[in-house]
Amino acid sequence: MIGVSEMRLAVIKLTEIKLPVLLALFISLVITAGAQDAPMSPDEASQDASSSFDAKAFFGGSGTGASVPSGSVLPGDNATASTTAAGSASPTDSVFIPSLRPTSGLVFTGEATTDLAYSISEPFNNSARSGSYNGASSLRLDAIGGDRNEAKIEASVIVRMIYGDAAGNARAEVMKYLIPALGGPSPDATTAAGTIMMFLIGADGPVMTVDFNKLYLSVYMPIADISVGRMIVNYGRGTVFSPVDLFSGVDTGDIALGRTGNDALRVLVPFGNFSGLDLVSTIASSPEQSIAGGRLFGHAVGWDFGLSAFRDGSANSDGDLVIGLDLKGDVELGVSAEALARLPFAAGTPDPSEAVYSLMAGLDYSIKRQWFFDLEYLWNIRAGQAYPVGGFRREHNLFTSLSWKPDDLTALDVRAILVPVNALGQVSLGVSRSIAKGASLMGFAVFRNGNVEGLPDSPLDDYEIDAAALSLGARLSVVY
Repeated sequence: MIGVSEMRLAVIKLTEIKLPVLLALFISLVITAGAQDAPMSPDEASQDASSSFDAKAFFGGSGTGASVPSGSVLPGDNATASTTAAGSASPTDSVFIPSLRPTSGLVFTGEATTDLAYSISEPFNNSARSGSYNGASSLRLDAIGGDRNEAKIEASVIVRMIYGDAAGNARAEVMKYLIPALGGPSPDATTAAGTIMMFLIGADGPVMTVDFNKLYLSVYMPIADISVGRMIVNYGRGTVFSPVDLFSGVDTGDIALGRTGNDALRVLVPFGNFSGLDLVSTIASSPEQSIAGGRLFGHAVGWDFGLSAFRDGSANSDGDLVIGLDLKGDVELGVSAEALARLPFAAGTPDPSEAVYSLMAGLDYSIKRQWFFDLEYLWNIRAGQAYPVGGFRREHNLFTSLSWKPDDLTALDVRAILVPVNALGQVSLGVSRSIAKGASLMGFAVFRNGNVEGLPDSPLDDYEIDAAALSLGARLSVVY
């Protein structure tokens, strides 16, 4: 679905005039783990954590939607980094069989989609009710080249054409960023901003954006695998709630709850087949604003685990010390857990009085490779006045989903993100049907009541963050 975070990303990219080029220093974890006999392959090394349910695999393809306010809902296109943790009950294993691809050369794949939605603001309030049409036509092109066992380049570019009310919102966002940059607010600055905006995206009609979800190089050496560029770094064990996942947030405006990429430098040192040390630094405009550190991961007594320590400078200039633990195992039910401690630095020393602690517990289960259940709970504990950093800032948060795939052509998915104490929530229903080889049609409905994430401010000037909204829509997609 077309989400607020993606709207801001797309619009900001229209107005940025320089790219970040500085790297932050690494903070290494000096911890040992049990080594395995076999070396870690590049694919195994790239990701050892996962969510229990991959909606894009379940519905038969990744989306390529555009971005509008959360009140205007369409299926989304955020890339989802998801592989199965050892021992977990994952529907992705039962839904599809990976196709064999060449291990060298250049391979192109992709997807084209058209989305249409009608969004109703305050549907149960006769005096405040209003509606709007939104839509997007998108083309995603994925490319992978090189020798997959030695070195590779991977890219994913999305070209979107946004129309309807979403296009008007995009123009308003461009103006909001241009006017201060031109010395506003003033009549002259507004006029100049309008002229530039018309030059960039036109005065009316659809708005086109281009976004690189991935563009990175990887080199696999005996002692380490090195990757640099825009990539997906996903440590979280949960489908929605993953406090240890510092690099990739969930877009609640996306019916697949997808994740986006980051500009980063990554060095992965394998200890064995299922263990290693993962060092990552984001590429920020200054070292102080980057997220840098490391994560030790491994497998013991039937459980996958990860221990992480990072300095996170994305929230404030002084930075935070972030220490995390994540677990994933299978005891009849799939069980996942995460714990995170975030301590802001004060005069170079972590300040426990302003610490924020986040605890996540999750369960997942499948029946006959047709029914899939997921349940997650997130508890944020504030020692002082500081708030959690990430997509979900409420104290008590709940996520649940039920998915059904009766045959190879049909899929149904119901999801809910709830804040029971505040009576807030977002509930989505998606039904997908394969209508031809490589083509599918999906209908969806999303109801959102209030500020589910606990955001401090509205992401768009004309979007009421606490409003209720109902969106009904459809998507036609073709993969190639």
